[in-house]
Amino acid sequence: MKVTDNLRYYLHEARLPDMPQSPPSTGKTEPLPDSLGVRPRRYRRLEAVHAIDLELLGDMVFDWTEFHIPSMPLGVDDGDERTGERFTVSCRPCFPIPSLPLGRASDIERVSSWIDNFPLESVLRAMHLLYPESKSFRFSFCNECCGQPSLRKLSWSEVSKTDSGKSKRINDTLSLFSFAPWALPEEELQGFVRPQRFPQQRRAQARASEFKRYSFQEQEWLWSKVWDSCFSSDCRWFVVTTYRYWVFGVFSPDWSDVFVSPLYKYDSCDPTILELLLFWVVSAMGYEGGWTPPETRTQLKLPVQCLSATVTDLFFNVSKAMAMVAYGADCSIMTPAL
Repeated sequence: MKVTDNLRYYLHEARLPDMPQSPPSTGKTEPLPDSLGVRPRRYRRLEAVHAIDLELLGDMVFDWTEFHIPSMPLGVDDGDERTGERFTVSCRPCFPIPSLPLGRASDIERVSSWIDNFPLESVLRAMHLLYPESKSFRFSFCNECCGQPSLRKLSWSEVSKTDSGKSKRINDTLSLFSFAPWALPEEELQGFVRPQRFPQQRRAQARASEFKRYSFQEQEWLWSKVWDSCFSSDCRWFVVTTYRYWVFGVFSPDWSDVFVSPLYKYDSCDPTILELLLFWVVSAMGYEGGWTPPETRTQLKLPVQCLSATVTDLFFNVSKAMAMVAYGADCSIMTPAL
């Protein structure tokens, strides 16, 4: 059976293959906070990290998949001969896609190659099938982090041709930060997604002689790197991954708050990484059914009991678009930072 015969079932069931890895054994590895080169700065606005509830995010992704992803044959091949786009994540026995012969991940380039060739290539094919208007968009590597030993950045952005015929990346819509798994272990990522507050307001108002009092707190160094990069490209939606673990997030319009998913493993199911990544790209594009996060901090102060129904409950009573807007404006999908 082809993937395009039942794309919904494929996305529900396809899990990323295990990535064999062997960290570099030569030379001394610089700690990741040092290699990123970030320091406390007054201009940053990020003050609070808010955790998106695991169950409700899963409900939103599942219901969006059920409502917007077809289960009937699309009448096209899995691969596009003209562009080379294709589904690459195998899902046996129903979808026996030939495996890609990628080597063991021994450096950040190979880690990023696994990310690019498996989940990103499959999501690209799905996006262009489901949303033909997005065909000018694709994932591409950015030069911003090319000199760093443990980080690469990719962007879901529109690609246009210049007068000289060269490709130019415009309209960055989602940023993906690819870290080496040996440089950013699971424990660090768990701390990254934890609800927390940063003393940014006090740091911005501090005198020069007092500035040293406000050093980075816990994972603030990593948040500063993500914030700086997203802010500089005016791109609020992002993904942080080591291939083995995945985090999905979005900054508020005023860049002072961030809403972040729990940590998902590469072989996650219900939802799968392909479902999560596709849903996050759709949300970043502003397409119908995607998630609309709260726009102001006051929306986080609504009482939790104001929402007793889940997305599944509302699905049968109101339109999908209205349900998503309601959840985007409601604090009960969040665990606000204390």
